[in-house]
Amino acid sequence: MKNLYISEIQLLSQKEKKAKKVLFDRKRTLIHGKNHTGKSSLIKSIYWALGAEPLFNQKFKNTNVSAFLKFEIDGTKYSILRDGKLFGFYNENGDLVKKFTSVTNELGPYLGELFNFQPLFQNQKSEFIVPPPAYLFLPYYVDQDSSWSKSWESFKQLQQIKDYRNQSIYYHSGIRPNEYFTTKKEIQEFIQIIEETDKEKKLTSKILSEVKEKLAQTNFNIDVDSFKAEIVELLTESQNLLAKEEKLKNKLHDLYHLQASFEAQINIVKQAILESNKDLKFASDDLPEIVGCPTCGAEYENSFAERFEIARDERRSKDLLLELMKDVQLVNAQIENEKASLSSVTAEVSRINEILAEKKGDLKLKDIIDNAGKNQVKTIFSERYAELNEILISNAREKEKLEKKLKAFESKERKSEILDFYTSRMSSFLKKLDIHSLITDDYKALTTKIESKETGSSRPRALIAYYFTFFHLMKKYSSSTYCPIIIDSPNQQDQDVEHIDKIMSFINHNQPSNSQMILGLAETYGEDFNCKVIELKEKYSLLQKSEYEDVADEMILKQQELWF
Repeated sequence: MKNLYISEIQLLSQKEKKAKKVLFDRKRTLIHGKNHTGKSSLIKSIYWALGAEPLFNQKFKNTNVSAFLKFEIDGTKYSILRDGKLFGFYNENGDLVKKFTSVTNELGPYLGELFNFQPLFQNQKSEFIVPPPAYLFLPYYVDQDSSWSKSWESFKQLQQIKDYRNQSIYYHSGIRPNEYFTTKKEIQEFIQIIEETDKEKKLTSKILSEVKEKLAQTNFNIDVDSFKAEIVELLTESQNLLAKEEKLKNKLHDLYHLQASFEAQINIVKQAILESNKDLKFASDDLPEIVGCPTCGAEYENSFAERFEIARDERRSKDLLLELMKDVQLVNAQIENEKASLSSVTAEVSRINEILAEKKGDLKLKDIIDNAGKNQVKTIFSERYAELNEILISNAREKEKLEKKLKAFESKERKSEILDFYTSRMSSFLKKLDIHSLITDDYKALTTKIESKETGSSRPRALIAYYFTFFHLMKKYSSSTYCPIIIDSPNQQDQDVEHIDKIMSFINHNQPSNSQMILGLAETYGEDFNCKVIELKEKYSLLQKSEYEDVADEMILKQQELWF
C-alpha cells in the first residue's frame, strides 16, 4: 500500500498582503491554539488545495486565499497549486506538469491514478465515474463542523454521487477494492459485446434462411436495368456527400476563426492581469500615501480602497481568463469533432468512387458474379454466422472468468474476515473510551450510523471509536493510497475531565503504524503527544503580514506560470 504524507502548505492572500507557511512532521503534528477559526482554516486548506471542498469560515473565503501544497508518496515528492478554480500540478523537480480547470472531469481522474483511487461510482446521472478527491479523503478527515454529529460528512457536494455513504464505506473497508470495480467494468464491456454480437447473429441467421429459400427456387441472375439504377443511386449519394463535405469545410473555417478570436482575447486579458499586478505592486511599494499631480498640483489619496479595486480588477480578469480558456477548450473539441466528421465523409466519397469505377466495367462485374454462382452469397453469410458464433463463445468464456473473479471479492470468507476485524476493533475501542451501553448488534454492520446509537457526551466518544476502527481497517484492507489522518477539535459536548483525558490518551496511543496524523487542539489537557507543535497565537487570524514576502516570492512566480 502506498502512503501519502503532507510536508508543507503555503497560503497567500495578495488582497490582504498576508501569508502563512507551515511545515508538517512526517509522523504527527499538533496545531495548537484557542484560535479555532485559524486552526480549522489551516486544516481545511490542505484538502481544498487537493480539490475537495470543506466548509470554510466566510471571513477566510473573502480573503481570496491561494494554496500551495507539497506532499510525497513513498518518497516521491509532488506539489499542487490552487488559485481560485485553477489547479497546477508539479513533479518532484518543481516542473509544472499539468493544469486543470475541472475537479470532477480532470483533476479527480488524474489524482485517482496517482493515489491508486479508482473505484467507479454512479453519479446522479447514473454515469459511472472515478469520484472526485473528496471521496478519497472522506474517511480520514474528522471535521470540527460536522464530523462530531454525523459520520462520512466532512465535505460539501457529496450528494453528486448516488448513495455515496454506502459506496464509500464498501470501498474504503476493502470489501469492494479497486479490482472489484475494474472487474465489474470489464464484465459490462463483455456483456455489451455479447448483446451486440447476438443481435447481429440473429439478423444474419434470418437473412441466411431467406437467401437459402430464394436460391432454392430460382437461378441467380443480374438485371442490367437494375444495375444501371444502382449506379445512378451511387452517383446521387456521392453528390450529396460532396455537398456535406463542403459544408463541413465551411464550418471548420468558422471554428478556426472563432478559435483565433478567443486566443486573441486571452492574450489581451493576460496582458491586463500583468498590468494590474504591476499597478498593484507599484501602488503598494513605490507610491506614497498622498500622490500629487505634476500638472495641476492636485493631491490624491493612495489608500487601501484604491489598491483593493486594483486587486479586484485582477481577480475579475483571472475569472474572465478562466472562462475564455474553457471556451477555447470547447472550440478545440468542436474542431476535432468536425475534422473527424469530415474525414469520415471523405472516406465514404472515396469508397463510392471505387465502387463506381468497378461498376463502369459493367460486363466484367457481371461476369464475376455469374462465375461465383448461386452458392457465393450463402457462403458469405454462413461464414459470418460461424464467425459471430465463435465471438459469442469466446466472450462468454471471458465473462465467466471475470464473474468468478468478482465473486472472490464478494465471497463470504473475505467479507466475514473484514467484518470480524471491524467488530473486534470497534468493541475494543468503545471500551477504551468508556462506552458500555452499545452491544455488538448496534454496530455490526459497516454502514451503521453510530451517531444514532448514542447521545450527549457519549456520542463524540462513540464516533472516535468508529473513526479509529476505520483508520485501522483501511490500513489493513484498503487498496488505495493511505492518507494522513486529520482530527480537528475532539473535545466535544463538554466532556468531563475523566473522559477528555481518555479521549486524548486514546488518540495519542492508537494511531495506526506508518501513518501521518495532524491534530487540531485548543487544549492538550496535559497529554504529551511527543510531536511537532504549531502554535497559533494571534486570535482569529491565521495569515500573517510578517510571512508575506517569504511566501509571495515562491507562490507569485508559480501563479504567473500557472496563468500564463
